[in-house]
Amino acid sequence: MQKSKCLILIVAIGLVLNVVIAQLTYQQIKQHLADKVSLDVNQLGQKLDAQLMRYSKLPEVLANDPRLLQPLLTDQASSANTDNQYLKTSLLLQQWATTLGADTIYLINQHGKTLAASNWQQTGSFVGQNYAYRPYFRDAIEGKPGQYFALGASSDKRGYYFSAPIFNQQSIIGVMTIKVDLSLIEDIWQYEDIEYTIADSVGVVFYSSENSWLYRSLIPLDDKQKQQVLASRQYGNAKLDPLTDYSQLDDLKHRETIDIKLPAQNDTEAFVVANHNMTQAGWSIYGFSPINAAYQYVIQAVLMFTVFYSLLGLAVASWWQTLKAQKALAQLNDRLELLVVKRTNNLQESNQQLRDTLGQYERSQAELKQTQSELVQAAKLAMLGELSASINHEINQPLAAMRTYAENSRKLLKKERYECVATNVDEIIKLNQMVADIIARFKVFARKANENNNRTVAADSIRSATSLLRNKLIKEGVILRVGDLPSDILINVDAVQIEQVIVNLMHNAIQALATAHQPQIGIQLAALDNLVEIRIWDNGPGLDDDQKKRIFMPFFTTKSDGLGLGLTISRRIIDSFSGTLSVADHSGGGAEFVITLPRSTEDTQ
Repeated sequence: MQKSKCLILIVAIGLVLNVVIAQLTYQQIKQHLADKVSLDVNQLGQKLDAQLMRYSKLPEVLANDPRLLQPLLTDQASSANTDNQYLKTSLLLQQWATTLGADTIYLINQHGKTLAASNWQQTGSFVGQNYAYRPYFRDAIEGKPGQYFALGASSDKRGYYFSAPIFNQQSIIGVMTIKVDLSLIEDIWQYEDIEYTIADSVGVVFYSSENSWLYRSLIPLDDKQKQQVLASRQYGNAKLDPLTDYSQLDDLKHRETIDIKLPAQNDTEAFVVANHNMTQAGWSIYGFSPINAAYQYVIQAVLMFTVFYSLLGLAVASWWQTLKAQKALAQLNDRLELLVVKRTNNLQESNQQLRDTLGQYERSQAELKQTQSELVQAAKLAMLGELSASINHEINQPLAAMRTYAENSRKLLKKERYECVATNVDEIIKLNQMVADIIARFKVFARKANENNNRTVAADSIRSATSLLRNKLIKEGVILRVGDLPSDILINVDAVQIEQVIVNLMHNAIQALATAHQPQIGIQLAALDNLVEIRIWDNGPGLDDDQKKRIFMPFFTTKSDGLGLGLTISRRIIDSFSGTLSVADHSGGGAEFVITLPRSTEDTQ
């Protein structure tokens, strides 16, 4: 219950502080926007004053040019003039307009008719137009400099007009007028985040960054004011709808924020407002910045304070929880110390059991390796058992020959034919060496592999394997086709083990050819970059897809009396030397076993 009350109190304090932060932020942002708008509007007003001041004295200077008197005096003397009569003067005005950067410069007679203009050759030329109704003309014809803003009667372009009287012997005979294109305001204004308007003395907007505000009034105009504006044709046929509900311009100028109608959106929006009076031109420049921007900053400030306040609350709560946890931790440490002593004893016992288990695992691995080696050796001895009949036949032949030579030598001794006896003894010695070579071959095959000798000439292993099976090949009538056996190809394997694999594959091939017509076995040796490939094929019945998938599995055999371990052991021998043993169909029929082994980098040259 006490915890809930504390939480409610913290939340209430946070809400009050949020309201205070929102109010302060709103006031500061509004003041900042007001200062910024005021600064920007004043800068625009000063720049615009400077631009207009540049042109304000030009009409008086140009009006003193004597070349303007002749066309005015000619106009007074002649009642029938044409537009082309003052072409020379129009060309002069065109040159002046280009030099001064003015929109149009034109010469008006004392009746308000334009005699020459710089835009004489353009569509909507001022030549021939009568501007007696324009205030700038009336001011100048009365002897005063004139200034006036209006839409062009011919061009319908917004412009500011400067005028000055032209004197001839103290008499005013015409008016010199310069029109300045107010598009220069767009070049001066550089603030995209602020809307601005320029309004005349009664509040009619004639220039604005928001097009929907153009030719509307900042305050409601009475009928008399509207009629005066429309009669002057200053803004064409504008409706002069009000943008605000304020009755006086002074009320609008002295407010920090106002509500302005948005005709394009048919809605009203609040703006921070600032104004700058252009006394010489009789205008006022207003700047508007949406107050919504302040709301965004207020939301950001409230969110940031909320995050900070929440973090502070969490920090205090965490500190309080830490104090409580420290007390509970002290009690827990006492219990943990007892548990640690107990667990330490258990861990020591577990570690000892783990060491015993690892020792047993290492012994099992050693026994497994020894068993695997003995299994390979047993496979070789089993192969020798299968070749025993061939061994007996191969040894019995030279033994029978030696017996014949010995019996014949006994008879020759009785006849004292010693030379013949010596010849027989030489033959017996040769036959004895032959038997010794045969026994040595099988003895080498039967011995265990040497783990320290893993470099072998591939051709020697193939020759040794084929010699072991030579008698069996002859007995079974199998033709052996051996390809080129380069002596410079070395492989990183044990000679005895690779010989065992080749013998096993050839022996299987001989058994597979038992019923084949013209049985053949082929052996090919090739070096492929960093690999050596040995292919052993036969033209027997081959293997089906199921047999090819299972041929290397332990205890799988296609023979009635086989154990199914020969190919399994052969593949493991090749795998142990980082090689591969695979089977595929031979192109000429039968099966083809492919041995791939790493080639030794120390090949003989």
